[in-house]
Amino acid sequence: MLRILASFRLRWLWHEWKAEDKLWVGSEVPCNNTDRKLFAACTRIVVGDGAKTSFWNSAWVQGQRPKDMAPSIFSISKRKNRSLRDALHNRTWIRDININHSSFSVQHFREYVLLWQVVQQVALRPGVQDEITWKFTADGNYSAKSAYAAQFIGSASTNFDSLIWKIWAPRSCKTFSWLAIQNRLWTADRLQKRGWPNPATCPLCRRSQESALHLFAECRVTTRIWAMVADWLSAPAIHPRTWQQADTLHHWWSMRAGANSCSKRGMRTLIMLVTWTIWRERNMRIFNSKESSVNMIFERIKDEATVWIMAGAKHLSALMVRC
Repeated sequence: MLRILASFRLRWLWHEWKAEDKLWVGSEVPCNNTDRKLFAACTRIVVGDGAKTSFWNSAWVQGQRPKDMAPSIFSISKRKNRSLRDALHNRTWIRDININHSSFSVQHFREYVLLWQVVQQVALRPGVQDEITWKFTADGNYSAKSAYAAQFIGSASTNFDSLIWKIWAPRSCKTFSWLAIQNRLWTADRLQKRGWPNPATCPLCRRSQESALHLFAECRVTTRIWAMVADWLSAPAIHPRTWQQADTLHHWWSMRAGANSCSKRGMRTLIMLVTWTIWRERNMRIFNSKESSVNMIFERIKDEATVWIMAGAKHLSALMVRC
């Protein structure tokens, strides 16, 4: 019964986009946050001029809402109802952030960087309306039947919970990891497919074309880092010489997460920590023209591990003590 009611409530959100002539459009609708997340999962937004799309509340980032990607930044934004067009104009979304808020922390800065990277990829098209389509009907329009059926799609099992969501890590790292294992990071291979500017070769090894799998599992710089981490923790199961070939990053990630270790949950936190550090180094080289040596990256991983443990990563602590 609850799913049936939810499927009908999504009609309100659909009409907000498609039926601007209705008198109630612009007023509060009887939909909760769960309804809005379901709506985001059921729809696809193609950004035009950004006038209809809500910067924070619409799922314009590959089916994600920025408020879910950067909840800490969302919480201290002074304007949460700007359109995408208004938010991007003169980088207004940045000026909306209350950097003097008493809760401002490193987590806020990390989420800001993540969101800034996403925003950099957006190119508005003046004069072209934003479009929304329903994923689960042939004509792209909402139907209560398809909305009801969509609520059962999540019953198809994935290991994302055990790999990411139930493992201790900062929220921004979890979001990054979730994007990574689905091959949704803006690596060179994906940018090239869209005809967008890209570094072509891996910024770390400068030899092969960059892809998520190459960057985190195949790059000679990355494998050196993993070898140093394995030696540091006396954990031969994660040493690159023991790795089997993987077809996708998700496959590689799952194999590393299932490696024999004294703490599987700690190992999964470690995977997020190392890949996150590599991703930041990659971005630093591209966007800031700053390069760290392998030893410096390794030291950064050890320092960050200490910070994570102090923040609550008890399984990572167990991995470091017992292995």
